[in-house]
Amino acid sequence: TIMQGVTLGASEPDMGFTAAMRPVIGNEVFIGAGAKVIGRVHVGDHAKIGANAVVLRDVPAHAVAVGVPATVVSRGVPGISESE
Repeated sequence: TIMQGVTLGASEPDMGFTAAMRPVIGNEVFIGAGAKVIGRVHVGDHAKIGANAVVLRDVPAHAVAVGVPATVVSRGVPGISESE
């Protein structure tokens, strides 16, 4: 889920840069309103990015990242849902 006002993009102006310069977003990721995911970063499956966070480094699968710059504040356990 990508909320309103999210920016996903390369860390440099788009002047012939390849797709490798842009973020890769995994499956079932939540990106909060106003967040920015910039540059060659990978956001793992089932990760959550907080509102207005600025992601400049990789976020592991099942992790929660918040802040400016974004830091991982928790790491979930694969196979266990939040409702259990």
